[in-house]
Amino acid sequence: MKTTFFAQSLAVLAFAVVSFAAPVASAGNDVEDRTAAIRLCRAEVAAQANVDQSQARFDEVRVRAHTVRVDIDLWRDGRLTNVRCDVSRDGELTVASINPALQLASAQ
Repeated sequence: MKTTFFAQSLAVLAFAVVSFAAPVASAGNDVEDRTAAIRLCRAEVAAQANVDQSQARFDEVRVRAHTVRVDIDLWRDGRLTNVRCDVSRDGELTVASINPALQLASAQ
């Protein structure tokens, strides 16, 4: 019985190590992707709105499996526009969408 109990204990320990090691290993990529996505979105939103990057302020970020969603507070002409920027994490980080479309929003 000692061998069976020992084998079960090892199996449980191995499962615990694998279960907890995988999320920790990927957490570094989440942090890097989150930081890069914030920079990318601020730069792209500011460029599309034709304002200085200081007017595109980071508000909130959510990291998902294949995307990073960044909310930006865009200040121009004394008015606030809430902008959502989705960045694809598949391979190189790229802006997947920006809502609202800033060229159309600037015409209002």
